[in-house]
Amino acid sequence: MKEFRLKHKVYKWYDLLCIPFSCSPLSTTAIGVQKLLTALAAVLQVIVLANFVDSVNENLNSAGTLSDSIVWFVLLVICVGWRRISFMVGRIFFVKLKILANVQLGKALTDKRSKLQYYLIEDEESWNLINRVCKDPDDQVRLMAQRTFNLMLYIIRIVGVLYIVFVNVWWIGILTGISCVPLLYLSLKSGENNYNRKKEVAHYERRYQYYGDVLSGRDAVNERALFNYTEKMNHQWFDLYEEARKIKLRANIQMTASIRLGSAAMTVLSSAIVVVLIVPTARGDISSGMFVALATGMYDLVNMVGVELVKAVSQLSQCREYLRDLSVFAAMDKVKDVDSLPEINEFDLRDVEFRNVSFKYPGTTRDILKNISFKIENNCHYAFVGTNGAGKTTITKLMTGLYDQYKGEILINGKELRSYSQAQIKSFFSGVYQDFAKYSISVKDNVLVGAVHQMEQPDKEQYVNTALKRVGLYEKVMSLPAGIETPLGKISEGGVDFSGGQWQKLAMARAIINPAPILILDEPTAALDPVSESDMYEEFGQIGQGKTTIFISHRLGSTKLADKIFVLDSGSIVETGSHEELLHKNKLYANMYESQRGWYN
Repeated sequence: MKEFRLKHKVYKWYDLLCIPFSCSPLSTTAIGVQKLLTALAAVLQVIVLANFVDSVNENLNSAGTLSDSIVWFVLLVICVGWRRISFMVGRIFFVKLKILANVQLGKALTDKRSKLQYYLIEDEESWNLINRVCKDPDDQVRLMAQRTFNLMLYIIRIVGVLYIVFVNVWWIGILTGISCVPLLYLSLKSGENNYNRKKEVAHYERRYQYYGDVLSGRDAVNERALFNYTEKMNHQWFDLYEEARKIKLRANIQMTASIRLGSAAMTVLSSAIVVVLIVPTARGDISSGMFVALATGMYDLVNMVGVELVKAVSQLSQCREYLRDLSVFAAMDKVKDVDSLPEINEFDLRDVEFRNVSFKYPGTTRDILKNISFKIENNCHYAFVGTNGAGKTTITKLMTGLYDQYKGEILINGKELRSYSQAQIKSFFSGVYQDFAKYSISVKDNVLVGAVHQMEQPDKEQYVNTALKRVGLYEKVMSLPAGIETPLGKISEGGVDFSGGQWQKLAMARAIINPAPILILDEPTAALDPVSESDMYEEFGQIGQGKTTIFISHRLGSTKLADKIFVLDSGSIVETGSHEELLHKNKLYANMYESQRGWYN
């Protein structure tokens, strides 16, 4: 099977069929054939019904043979029968299309999403677009094929019936065709409005779904019971939900109004046409059978144009808006080779240097870092401290290559960071972050994700056990039912929960199993009390031996371990020195430490 590829291009109307066909050529073709046969059966039914009624009349007048009526009756049964069962036939292929679309388009979207520039993930507007595009790709592909082929079906039926009407009474056929044009225009505008409302609703949905998770999720159950904040949060959830509901309701009312208005107009028109057809029927210009068939076909046309066609065009218009979002998504910046594994070769680190580095987040105007310069040398311990928003975490984001839109130079062993490959950058750093991940997988795999190359090693369990011993978690893990194979969380049967401190130690084990020469500790203990935090950093003092360690903290219990401390304020380094040197200077660091001194005594 040929793999679907997301292309950097502007997706057009024809891609409404090209995308489903790329995901599943067989299913898409089969659906197209099914819809085509259904459309032709509907048109032929008008002709067959006219001939059947005329043949019955002839038999009643003894002017025809019974065999003629039987032939037309059989053809009528075939046309009606196929229209009844074709839905079930198409449904089989739609299910297959959805499955393959989830594999093909879903895989392509996930692959693209995993390679996006980091700033796109942090930007709310682009993140909302990414979620819209990547949500339910199987349904999007199904809708593309279904609505496009339905439109084809309706057009064939409308043109076919109008042609039959035109052949018999030409001016009625032209009048009916002209009346369809404004309905199509209203359908297009309705579809655009619906998709725009969806984009507007997404902002509220994301927020009320978060509140819903807090109100009903497992993570917050203890605090819900203790603080009893549910009434207040219920109101916030309800307000957001109501706003989203009202937007959806307005969109549905507009769409329903368009459909009903069109249906009413077509009903009046078709009724007038049927009345007008009585005259040529009475004159003998058209047969009674053709009159019955045209009357039936016209009322069928009313439902098609006034309801089904409006709905199909409206939904196709929504699909077109999805293609516009898909075009933007496909053009989003990727990180080259971001999915490459870290290099295996050991890296002999000498130093990391920032030279006159300034940085502002994309789409903003405020400098987060302002012309900062510092140097980090191998096998030494450093700390970056400062108030919230001073730029501490931003330094680690730049250092690890998450952003490359900075001014100045970041040098590793004298070579600019942007000239290294992603595989090389990944091999330079390991880390423990404040919001470290808690994977619902086994203890062993939770540790091994920190060093993916070890996953295939025959002695990987030895590496895991060594890391667990170094962080003081080995005894706890060995007491679990399946040891290091015990699943964590409640997803798997037999899963267990860790305490917050135990999860943090597991995150440490994940970082130290990584052979990278630089270990970054970005406020991994911010949720702990100061004494426990200090104890944990003492453990890091042992764990970080042989590595260059970087502490990021606004709490100063860990800074005594650092050989050099960089004090940041408003994006600039305002002080540098050891703990004792900075206390002796009696400036910002000394003031910060003095305000926290009681925590550590």
